[in-house]
Amino acid sequence: MERVMRLKSCIGSLLLTLMLCSCNSWLDIDLINQSEESDLFSTERGFSEALAGVYCDIAASNMYGQTLSFGMLDIMSRIYDYSQIPNKMKIFRDYNYEDKDMKAYIYALWCSFYANIASLNNILEWSERNASVLSDERRDQVRGEALALRGMLHFDIYRLFAADIKLDKTSRILPYQTDFGVKTPPVYATGDYLDLVVRDLEDAIKYLENDPIMKITPYELGNGDGENKDQSDLYVARMNYYAAKALLARVYLNMGGEKVKEARRLAEEVIDCGKFALVDYERSLNTEEANKDLLFSDEHIFSLRGQNVKTDAEGVHKQITGSDGNLQMASGYQASLYASDLEDYRLNWYKGFYIIKYTSDNSKRFFPKMPMVRLSEMYLIAAEGWMKDDPDHAAELLQTLKQARTKQLVGKQAVTEEILLLEMRKEFVGEGQLFYVYKRLNHDIIGNTSEDAVKANNGVFVLPIPEEEIEYGHRN
Repeated sequence: MERVMRLKSCIGSLLLTLMLCSCNSWLDIDLINQSEESDLFSTERGFSEALAGVYCDIAASNMYGQTLSFGMLDIMSRIYDYSQIPNKMKIFRDYNYEDKDMKAYIYALWCSFYANIASLNNILEWSERNASVLSDERRDQVRGEALALRGMLHFDIYRLFAADIKLDKTSRILPYQTDFGVKTPPVYATGDYLDLVVRDLEDAIKYLENDPIMKITPYELGNGDGENKDQSDLYVARMNYYAAKALLARVYLNMGGEKVKEARRLAEEVIDCGKFALVDYERSLNTEEANKDLLFSDEHIFSLRGQNVKTDAEGVHKQITGSDGNLQMASGYQASLYASDLEDYRLNWYKGFYIIKYTSDNSKRFFPKMPMVRLSEMYLIAAEGWMKDDPDHAAELLQTLKQARTKQLVGKQAVTEEILLLEMRKEFVGEGQLFYVYKRLNHDIIGNTSEDAVKANNGVFVLPIPEEEIEYGHRN
């Protein structure tokens, strides 16, 4: 019997949990415990609470708080020592997508994506239905954030569950959900699907033209002296005007072809806006341990706040003698990767074989952050975008980024795909982006050691759509 996509099966079960998301706070907003939708969206605060619920949920461990950052995706990009992966995580290391536990993991991830998208669609729907509740300025802000988040989530579904568009533009495999409810959304070919992502982000940029970030410079606000008092959180711990532009640059780079020109244009607009700054060694790293900013917060264009990021990272990154639960680097990995400059500031992210980026004892000053898009990525996108059309300008962009990573004098060098990939391998540690880079470039996964390399292929790069969600006739 023909099966239809049953997104409603996971939306229905997760949406209530999402809307009642339990966080201690998010930018001083206390989330609701229980509320009817009509009450929730009867005030401006209700819309803020609903958005806060989405931010809270996607920052959780099962999404960007671990799975899509230093957990599953980084294991799949093989930044960790292959031979030391704990038994419970070997399904990620070995791309064992047919394993029953892996299938359950993938299904839960799929459901989380679409439940959050459903919640965003609900916010968008009520912003139209109860438009009088919001001022024009606040309504634009709510709609802009929701649309940008919807585009971002759909884009990451594509990056996980579809073949790269440059290799296959016509596979009709993914649903794009633009309406709230339990009816089955339409399924789109990859190219059309990404056009919808672009539309959401472009619309978001228009709505966010008066974003509060336009009036301030986040990195200049710095971090307060009290616990969790980072004032820049008010602007970068949520989707904002420049974050939407940065994400659109990321999308265009993935689309390739002539879209690369748009990617580099948007990336340079974000670079040139002056709202964000490459890490300052004296300010961020040359200080006592408790004040070291290993997350390079000045560079954050958008980052999430996950209550459990540090705890979860400690569970997989901290050295515990005799433990089977720690992810570690192979012997000599850092020396090999950073061989040309052992003073690279990013080496602060490691202690011995272990990553300490999220576990360092700096919680009194830095809220548990998960970087979603940073200024460094904009330099890399722009450099890649100009690599063929203006090699000298591409070299200048890469030189600027590399100079912000070391006290040594950095010279210009010709930009190639391999040079950029090397820099990305240094740059995206613990952020879940490297797997996507390999996929976008259709490049072999290099591995923590030379023996761990994996040939580029869709059997590795494309997660299977959960069987429960496949419409008969749309299976690859």
